[in-house]
Amino acid sequence: MATLQTLRNKAGVLLAAIIGLSLLAFILGDFLNSGSGLLRKKQTEIAVINGKSISYQEFQVKMEKGIENYKQSSQTTNVDEQTYASIRNQIWNSYLNEFVYSDQYDALGLACSSDELFDMVQGKNIHPQIQQAQIFQNKATGGFDRNRVIQFLKSMDKDATGRQKQAWVSYEQELIKDRIYTKYQTLISKGIYVTRKQVDADFVETYKKYDINFVPIRYAITPDSLVKVTEAEVKKYYDANLSKFKQEASRDLAYVVWDIVPSQQDKDTVEHWIKAQKPEFERIENAAQYVAATSEVPFNEAYLGPKDFGENLRAWAMSADKGSVFGPYQEGLIWRLARITDIQNLPDSVKASHILILPANGNDFDAAQKTADSIKGLIDRGQDFATLAAKYGNDASKDKGGDLGWFTNEKMIPEFSKVCFFGKKGDLVTAKSRAGVHIIKIVDQAASSRKVQIAFLERTISAGDKTYQDIYTQASKFASSYDNGTKFEDGISKENLNKRIATNLHEGDAAITGLDNPRELVRWAFTAKKGDLSDLKEYGPRFVLAKLTEVREKGTAPMDQVRTQIENSIRNDKKAELLIAKANQELQSSSSLEALAPKFNSNVATAANSYFTSYTITGLGMEPNVSAAMTFTPVNTISKPIKGTSGVYVIQVTKVQEPGAEANRADCVSRLEQSYTSRAGYQVFAALEKNAKIVDKRTKFY
Repeated sequence: MATLQTLRNKAGVLLAAIIGLSLLAFILGDFLNSGSGLLRKKQTEIAVINGKSISYQEFQVKMEKGIENYKQSSQTTNVDEQTYASIRNQIWNSYLNEFVYSDQYDALGLACSSDELFDMVQGKNIHPQIQQAQIFQNKATGGFDRNRVIQFLKSMDKDATGRQKQAWVSYEQELIKDRIYTKYQTLISKGIYVTRKQVDADFVETYKKYDINFVPIRYAITPDSLVKVTEAEVKKYYDANLSKFKQEASRDLAYVVWDIVPSQQDKDTVEHWIKAQKPEFERIENAAQYVAATSEVPFNEAYLGPKDFGENLRAWAMSADKGSVFGPYQEGLIWRLARITDIQNLPDSVKASHILILPANGNDFDAAQKTADSIKGLIDRGQDFATLAAKYGNDASKDKGGDLGWFTNEKMIPEFSKVCFFGKKGDLVTAKSRAGVHIIKIVDQAASSRKVQIAFLERTISAGDKTYQDIYTQASKFASSYDNGTKFEDGISKENLNKRIATNLHEGDAAITGLDNPRELVRWAFTAKKGDLSDLKEYGPRFVLAKLTEVREKGTAPMDQVRTQIENSIRNDKKAELLIAKANQELQSSSSLEALAPKFNSNVATAANSYFTSYTITGLGMEPNVSAAMTFTPVNTISKPIKGTSGVYVIQVTKVQEPGAEANRADCVSRLEQSYTSRAGYQVFAALEKNAKIVDKRTKFY
């Protein structure tokens, strides 16, 4: 019985233990799952601004909307890397605006009313972004067209998905933020005042001129071996000047490239191909169609004059018959055949007016044509063209009675130009283009001359598959043979390659000289360790292998990293002491600079019209101590030795010229106000951002 009870007691303890472990596992599991969620959140966190976390997913949604808005407004389907970066910065600034600046705006009562928004979108003060958007440009005149904005806004409700309207509302919100931002910046700049004392000082510092003679005693004349720098001095200097060694995170790279260039075989292949095309190109009846199917560039319908050709083509184009073929000829890496498809006597320029009728919903050209025909009928019956243009026109020219002024053939879209240049002075015609339907009045034409239409058959010399593979094999062999930092340096010497350097790269940089879109390489540099080699990558027309040669983290640079800089500073300080002591001694017996100069193997130089606010002095470079000394050194008095950046200097002011009649105090006021205003904007926002405790992780994702 006792044994059974003992078992029961032990079983109870065991059961309690099992339950306890189960509860612990449940709690820990929940905690770990929560931690996993937190970890995932941290992994996808792109920024923290004023304690507010922003996820990559949230940021990317805004990116996609921004890209869609850009494509729509610019009427393009292609977005290059530079545009992507610009959109990312705009979205980032919108977050700063929301989380950093908005409190300032609210405190000051800054806002943008609906009337202001209307004025920015379709009123008298159109926002620059809307003015520059391709979708709102008149295709015939190339200028901003307010009517296209109105037409676009009216068409939004016809989008059953609602996405167009949603995108536009988001765009308007950004315009509102931009307007409030501008108000804030203007408010700050208008609060800046330049005092009379500031103007007085600037007036003298800018316009008071000094002529000086000087003897430069360069630090280089004292051998480094005469000046000893100890470890204790380096440590003391470092500790006393920590603020000088503050740095942002940066990296240095050494890299080698293998250019993907065409081989002689590639060049011969293209040359043989273009030569083989010539008989067919001469024989074929429809050269334009042949170009469209065979050439790397499309057929251009434009009619060209002498100024449109280089020397190699001009004489032939201006004298050969229709159907004549020139070439093949080579320009750089391009081989061409040229065939004259038409010859016309056309005016060099035309003066015309037009009335543009926009198709309803952007596609009802039939209705637009009927409207244009009706208006043309009114003009034929004697009504005033300019009056009708002002009433019915749909582009900026309506404010000038439809007058487009003088223009050349290439300035207008082909459908419009064809009518103007092939018609006759006084013609009144209609023409349809992608912009709409035009009623065109040819007002005047310049003198006519020979113009030719030419079909160009083109082929560019580029690296073929075999060439590409050969260069890749060569680069891969190097990468595998010299597969660490030490071997990399040896390999460059053995293979006689050119080592390139990229220094002071920052985490957000997207450019390295000579490399196309090297963003991936920069991101690698901030995840690798010093001495690591990158993978072999292709950047534009070259393969690249890089070594991370230096790592600088944000904060205070370690002493060893700035040791050389410190040693040079200490060494120059000690040299300055020696040279100043020697110069003082020599000055006791030298009554002129001419007598002093030979003692230091130097000479007397002259700098005329020097002034305090100048960054440099002729013959000296940037020496602020000398610039300061010349302002209080009496005329014709030899100064004491002046410690400078590159040496010690002894100067003599030979002439002081007070501000003359040409000096303008108003210019000083204007310059100071402009300087303070431009600085105020970025300095205020920099201060706000600094206090906002921003953690920016964008470079980990882009």
